[in-house]
Amino acid sequence: MTCRRPTSRLSTPRLGVLDFHPIQYHTPLYQKLAQRGQVRLDVLYFTDHGHRETIDPGFGVPVAWDIDLLSGYCHKFLATCDRSPSSPSQARTLARWIKSHDAIVIHGYSHPYMLFAIAACRTYNIPYLLRGDSGPPANSTGLRLRLRNVVVRLAVVGSADCLAIGRLNEDFYRQYGARHVTFAPYSVDDERFARMPPVRRRELLSQWGLDDKLPVIMFCGKIYAGKRPLDIVAAINLLSRKVNALFVGDGVQAKELRESLTPGSGAITGFVNQKELPAYYHAADILVLPSQAEKWGLVINEAMAAGTFPVASDRVGAVPDLVEGVGEVYPCGDIESLAKALDRALAQIKNPESRDRMRRHASRYSLERTAVAFETAALAASADSKHHRSLATAKDA
Repeated sequence: MTCRRPTSRLSTPRLGVLDFHPIQYHTPLYQKLAQRGQVRLDVLYFTDHGHRETIDPGFGVPVAWDIDLLSGYCHKFLATCDRSPSSPSQARTLARWIKSHDAIVIHGYSHPYMLFAIAACRTYNIPYLLRGDSGPPANSTGLRLRLRNVVVRLAVVGSADCLAIGRLNEDFYRQYGARHVTFAPYSVDDERFARMPPVRRRELLSQWGLDDKLPVIMFCGKIYAGKRPLDIVAAINLLSRKVNALFVGDGVQAKELRESLTPGSGAITGFVNQKELPAYYHAADILVLPSQAEKWGLVINEAMAAGTFPVASDRVGAVPDLVEGVGEVYPCGDIESLAKALDRALAQIKNPESRDRMRRHASRYSLERTAVAFETAALAASADSKHHRSLATAKDA
């Protein structure tokens, strides 16, 4: 996108966002920020991976997202053709890009170029806002972990603000000594998932040979051992009533999962792209996320925006924010507890107000709220930086 800067907006801060590559979860936020116009947004991606068809190792199939990932906001690529940036000239380009902004959003500290960006911000006195998904730190037991903790603490303490995606992430930043933490919830394009899809429940379920009169228990994601999809089948087998099991996704455990399903009571769809995905959430009554390690779990945001009831293991990062108090939480790997949670969920969804209740709760984690949080943090950091620079100039004079 050609970035044109209207002169009437020159007083608004220049916010740069340093990101890895275009993905369906981040770009709606960038489009929203550009639309609102409270900051002059410019996104620099490390690579152009994501908007062309590539083999996704989790799904095991070629994936090309069918929603627009690049229009509506200013963006550039540091490298192309999926190659990570590594040359000295790219490092100089990144440094110049950083110097041209009033504040920078940096996504974590796991990539060398993110660490380079943090160091460049410190060198050029450009405030940076740290954005990540880490939870509370575990106790370090080895030299490598201790060194990592030192790096993390320096990154957190040096930030002008930490943009917390949720409660666990906020705890993480505070434990590492953050000076400021702004709640900028991990969000999805909630309006798109809430919108009634053109394909209705009966039509969609009939495509998979499922009875639309039965409740639908859905899993959405990559089908592999870490997501524990087989736990859902085992728990459903303990239920006293019949249900549909709908697994939306693909992966290395798909064959094993398919063999475990009772014929006529379950289906595995394979990879479903973004435009078709809302119809599945609207057709489902319950979403289960049984993962043994999940830093957040944005499928919960998507499902609840459509009114679907969430059931999640206690290893899912979104649980304290989105599931506790409205959905069901159970100990990861405990099949009997999962079955009991599903029983309670099946009773809850009989309430005609259940879907509206899910949507209202999820609306607190909306794209709009995240955009406002980014703007608030950027405006404060930029103003504070300009104030310090003016004081330094006055002192030198």
